[in-house]
Amino acid sequence: MARKTNRREFVQVAGLAATGLMAAAGPLAAAAAEQQARPAPRSMGARFRALMNGPEPLICANAYDVLSARLIEVHGFKGVFVGSSAANQQLVALPDQAIVTVSELVEFAIVIASNVDIPVVADLDDLGATPLNVYRFAKQAERGGIACAAFDDRMPLNRATAYSAPGVFSKARMIDNIHAAADARNDMVLIARCLAPTPNNSYTEMLDRAAAYAEAGADCVWMGLPTAQDYVKAADIVKKPLFAVIGGANFPATAAAMKAARVAVGQTPPMVNIALAAVDKALVELKTTGKMAEAQKTALSREMSDKVEQVEELNARARKYNLPRASTTER
Repeated sequence: MARKTNRREFVQVAGLAATGLMAAAGPLAAAAAEQQARPAPRSMGARFRALMNGPEPLICANAYDVLSARLIEVHGFKGVFVGSSAANQQLVALPDQAIVTVSELVEFAIVIASNVDIPVVADLDDLGATPLNVYRFAKQAERGGIACAAFDDRMPLNRATAYSAPGVFSKARMIDNIHAAADARNDMVLIARCLAPTPNNSYTEMLDRAAAYAEAGADCVWMGLPTAQDYVKAADIVKKPLFAVIGGANFPATAAAMKAARVAVGQTPPMVNIALAAVDKALVELKTTGKMAEAQKTALSREMSDKVEQVEELNARARKYNLPRASTTER
């Protein structure tokens, strides 16, 4: 017959059990407290917004693939611009005339954004042209890590014919598209590009649209204006950060020039043709001499190549997970 437990024994057993539970719960509680104390990582959109609104202008160098984006990052630039022309050239080797779809533009930019640790500005053409498509692609872009989506009021036929066929969306349609993008995003920055016609070199309609786009919810407005003073005038009218193409003969990619024009964010011109010219020279030499001795003199150094390909980080990760040395060459 089982012995009855007296009150003293029951209290002793209960006390031991409680002590064990508290000991087991201690590490869990500590881990939970540590997790709560750890600050949440800022999204790429939030990082870009802080840079855009910061004291210094933001220069986004132009990338055409992951390697060029990594090189931009290694050189210390704080932002990367990925143009729609890059996707057309890389995916189908054709001009930027709406050959690739908006879905392909988004996916192309996401691949680059996924492999750098600085914010990416993606030029996504018209972002789908209709508010329903704009909503879908804006959400897809942000989920993929794109910090900033730039989209314009240019109609597809105008883009496909390299401006030969007239056409921008009505101001009301573009405002609806901006509303849709703003509803879809959380932190992603929206740049509205204004490509309204300028008859007789009058920028009245462009400035009117730019102000309306800013009021509708665009965080930044992209325009092409002839002089620094025109940008200063636009900044007073738009009352939102301005975006411009910089690095050309008339607008250097310097903080001083951007401050003078009151431009907050700038993208440099495309670099793919500079890279292709180097490859072209190497091919000519190879075809002529059977070697590439001269071309190799200007090749990227091993040190820089290792930085771009993140060799040190990859090798450290391999060692951490006990991979055989041959699986990641120690270069």
